[in-house]
Parts: sequence; structure tokens; C-alpha cells
Amino acid sequence: MTLRQAIMDRWTTVHRFCRLHPQLNRSTVYQVVRGSYGGDMARQEKRIWDVLNGTDEEALVFEVIKGDACAHCNAPQPCTRCDHTFRIAARAATRFFSG
Repeated sequence: MTLRQAIMDRWTTVHRFCRLHPQLNRSTVYQVVRGSYGGDMARQEKRIWDVLNGTDEEALVFEVIKGDACAHCNAPQPCTRCDHTFRIAARAATRFFSG
């Protein structure tokens, strides 16, 4: 099964998949699906497959950071105000610990 087929089977459009997974850059996903990505194609394909399979380490780290931070916050829940900062922290932590 190709990456495009896997995305289409579960989300019907690449656009919907990208909208529901903001940790992935939309233009990168489209380029990888088309086969025209100019960077490390294997690395990006792995990231997308990890998200599809629910094994995306960055997303898991994001959830841990968000859960802990939100538990100590007085803002009404659920809140997405700090998600951008949490995603940056999750990306940095994942890169640091993955070598």
C-alpha cells in the first residue's frame, strides 16, 4: 500500500489528514505523497507513516508536555493557546533524545 492510499483510506483526502495532524508541514506532506520532495524523502516518509500508525514520538512527547503543563494552569480546559510552544518543545526534545 502506498502512502497516498493509506492516507486516502483513513481520511479520504490528504488535506483532511494534514489538517488533523498539524505537527506535519502540509506542503511537505503533499510533496512526499507526490514523490517530489527535495530533502530526505525516507525521513519524511517515516514521520508520516509514524503518524499514520500512531507511533509518532513527537506527538507522544507533545501530549506529555501539554498534559503536565495544563494540569498546572488556571485556564479553562480544553485550551489550545500554548500548543505551538508545546510542539516546539516536543520537536526539540525528540531531536535531542533521538541522537
